[in-house]
Amino acid sequence: MKVINSEITLYWVHFQSGGADKNSVYPRALIKCYDNDDFVLQINFYPDNKNVAENNYDKRNKLVYLRYPMSMYPNILDILRNEKPIYFSYNINLNLGHVRTGKEPIGEGIYDADF
Repeated sequence: MKVINSEITLYWVHFQSGGADKNSVYPRALIKCYDNDDFVLQINFYPDNKNVAENNYDKRNKLVYLRYPMSMYPNILDILRNEKPIYFSYNINLNLGHVRTGKEPIGEGIYDADF
């Protein structure tokens, strides 16, 4: 089972508008995530009522693409803005990925710690 794991140390937010092909569903927002200078993850957010492409891994560029409904955008952005450390994992065989925090004590509030 091939699993990709990486820390996210930097992120970049992009909002899109329009799109020439009316039969395609374009992401409305995306977040590019980096482990230092390495671009490791792109999170695409699509309209909630649309079917979207599956998650995937681009072997050539060593880049994971996770797709979420737009309603998840505030939750993921909140984690990126307010938590540290942040990681992501992607299981190539299951086509399953997630963004997560490190271990944190209950009730730590603004004081982050990773055990």
